[in-house]
Amino acid sequence: MRLPNTQKLLLGTLVVGLAVIIMYYTLAYFGRHPSTDDAYVQADTINVATQITGPVETIAVHDHEMVKQGQLLFTIAPAPFQIAVAKAQATVDAARAAALLAEQNGQRILRLVKLGQEARATGDQAQSQLDSARAELAADEALLAQTQLDLHHTQVVAPRAGIVTQFLLQPGNNVIANNTLFILVEQDHFWVDANYKETQVAHIKPGQPVKIVLDMFPKHVFHGLVDAVSSASGAVSSLLPPENASGNWVKVTQRFPVKIVIQNPDANFPLRAGATATATIDTTTRT
Repeated sequence: MRLPNTQKLLLGTLVVGLAVIIMYYTLAYFGRHPSTDDAYVQADTINVATQITGPVETIAVHDHEMVKQGQLLFTIAPAPFQIAVAKAQATVDAARAAALLAEQNGQRILRLVKLGQEARATGDQAQSQLDSARAELAADEALLAQTQLDLHHTQVVAPRAGIVTQFLLQPGNNVIANNTLFILVEQDHFWVDANYKETQVAHIKPGQPVKIVLDMFPKHVFHGLVDAVSSASGAVSSLLPPENASGNWVKVTQRFPVKIVIQNPDANFPLRAGATATATIDTTTRT
């Protein structure tokens, strides 16, 4: 049965109208729910270094191990530092004896000066010797404290709880003070750095809810909140920012980093710093 032309026209108009309505609401939805797959999981990391230079004596952990705050990681051979402490202690003991003798002598001479049995210059000299002995004692005590601190630093412990990463130390390795040896990745604070096109950031505000899907867990949805929107694009902080002064340039859509704090980490889906993700922000609501 063939439809009359008027019915065909009406049906065609309805189909076109329905398609326009669907397209409108689709565009409106994606306009208010900006999404990007240019997103990466981040975590607080600590570059672990020693305070002293020396050979590694023992290893107490291994790579990718979860450690607690204060847990022993490795030790540096303590013998040279123990010798330094012993020498510094002997020097302090001698300086204390010298300072005590200078004080006793100074008190005796000052009494004689008051009685007129010694010249004032002699008293001044005795006081100067006492001050010098006290200053030398203070310097020696400071050196002793430093050697004791160095000995304490032969035991390297975890500054925070986290997972040891890039741990390649072996007994006998010589470590140099203040040189990064490995990284400790903390596990109590993860966020996503998502890079949105400049055409998407108009409605993004702190506090808006976000759905996050990691490429490693495509069927699990993490939830987060927008923490901050960068006030500068990634190109601004690059080593070679674009130069458009010549007038011969191509317009490129810029991207702005958005920090998204993950709210519901799940032990069954462990987060890893650097993992790629897709983040979709609901700009229609705000917690």
